[in-house]
Amino acid sequence: MSIAEILLIAFGVSVDAAAVSVSGSLCPGKYSKRRCAFNAACFFGGFQFFMPLAGFYAAWLFADKVAAFDHFIAFFLLSFVGGKMIKESFGMDKEKKDCPLGEFFSPANLLIPAVATSLDALAIGAGLAFSGLSIWLPAAAMGIITAIVSACCVVLGKKLSDTLPAGKLTLAGGCVIVLIGIKILLQDLGVIPQF
Repeated sequence: MSIAEILLIAFGVSVDAAAVSVSGSLCPGKYSKRRCAFNAACFFGGFQFFMPLAGFYAAWLFADKVAAFDHFIAFFLLSFVGGKMIKESFGMDKEKKDCPLGEFFSPANLLIPAVATSLDALAIGAGLAFSGLSIWLPAAAMGIITAIVSACCVVLGKKLSDTLPAGKLTLAGGCVIVLIGIKILLQDLGVIPQF
């Protein structure tokens, strides 16, 4: 997997955390923007780093039993994740969410959104387990990029949400992940060359 593909996956999985960060930054409560950005970066980035590792190593335990059809597993997992993101993107920009009660960026309130937005990374880690590649670089890229994107989205807040609606971000991320799944399948089937 090339660095460009790793970065595309990392940006693809970061869009859910970006959308949550933008939404939460509209009502940050008592915390300063800096503290909100720091908390978002730590939680979203941290979970986007650890969840693919968990998925990778859990799936790797079973790799010898599924080596003959690993490319199909990677394709279906990535297509499922990307398809789910694409499906969720429709109507996102029309929904008006109320600000959560309390401090959105408190550690207690960030735990659930951080886990929820990193489930895609868990599935991607499981899909990458069958690629024969190390998970460390993709996991680090997912964590670092998500941390940076989340922090920036908190700081930019309303300005970013006006120019790049959450639905469009999620749609783009989902499409990228599906396309990478298709590429893995076609390469392993010999339809297109490895690049």
